Formats: sequence, C-alpha cells, structure tokens
Amino acid sequence: MQKIFRAQKVTAGIYIFMSIVVFVYTLVFMTEYKDLFGLKLQQNSQISFFHDSILQTFNKQIFTFAIIGILIIVFSFLLEIFSKVPDLFAVIVLVALLAVCCGGAGYALNNLVILEAFYKNLDFQYLHLEGLPDYEMHFTTFRAGLGVYVLQIAVCAVYGITIIMSHVTFRKNEKKGRME
Repeated sequence: MQKIFRAQKVTAGIYIFMSIVVFVYTLVFMTEYKDLFGLKLQQNSQISFFHDSILQTFNKQIFTFAIIGILIIVFSFLLEIFSKVPDLFAVIVLVALLAVCCGGAGYALNNLVILEAFYKNLDFQYLHLEGLPDYEMHFTTFRAGLGVYVLQIAVCAVYGITIIMSHVTFRKNEKKGRME
C-alpha cells in the first residue's frame, strides 16, 4: 500500500510539472508569429486571416484546456491527493477532469498538425510590401506542441490510473482487514 501511495504522490507531482509546462506553452504559443500581426494589404489577407482568426482562436482554446489542467492541481490539493488515499468521490472528480484534459490534448495534437499544414501552404511573397522582407517560416512552436501534448496525454493517463489503483488497492486491503 505504501508503494502505491508513494506512486500516487509522485505522479501528482509530475502532473503538476506537466500542467505548468502546458500552461507556459499556451502563453508563448503566439510569440513566434508576432510578425504576422496587423497585416493590412489584400495580398496578405490569407496570412492575416490565419493569424487573427485561426491561430488566435486555437490559442484561446488551448489556454482554456490549460486552465482546466490547473484546476486539476487545485482539486488534487483540495481532495488531499498528496496526503490521503482518494475516496470514490475524489477518484470520479479527478478522473473525469483528467479525461477532459486528455481530450483537450488530443484536440490540440490534431489541430497542431492541421495548422502546420495550413501554415506551410501560405503565400508569403508579398510580406515585403508591409515591411517584412526577410520573413522566415517558423515551425518550432508546432513541433514543440506535439511533444508537449503527447507527454500531457501520457502523464494524465498515468496519474488517473495511479489514483484508481490507489483507491482500489486501499479498498481491497480494507475488506481483507489489513493495512500494509
């Protein structure tokens, strides 16, 4: 029982770290594309639409999912995951929130691939007319996001499984009348 409780605390700590990484990623997501803000010429309307409508909307969505991830941290403390074996209510609440978090990460993964493909096909030849003669395409944010969200899914899954295992193991030992 002590091993599973220790694993519960460790995975909770790893989850906190991963949630902070995801939150920071959402804050810096648009930084690489700041040069594309405020384009006015008709020739650059597709780029402006991509930046203002598509990227900004996606950033708001992943930020919302990051906030849900932060709420999971708050609930982990409120439900005393670091000091107790979770009861059934805690398991249900946290596993449901972790499932939403995994779904959000899956959504982000899917859309990052789509956004990168869309970005690759934009026509940047008229940016020099708006004072950006040497614009280079940036893919670091998309690629980093793929790694961040794959890790987030893995960490959420392991955290959820550990919480469930901790609860089930505790209940089994309780029924047997022993606590190791």
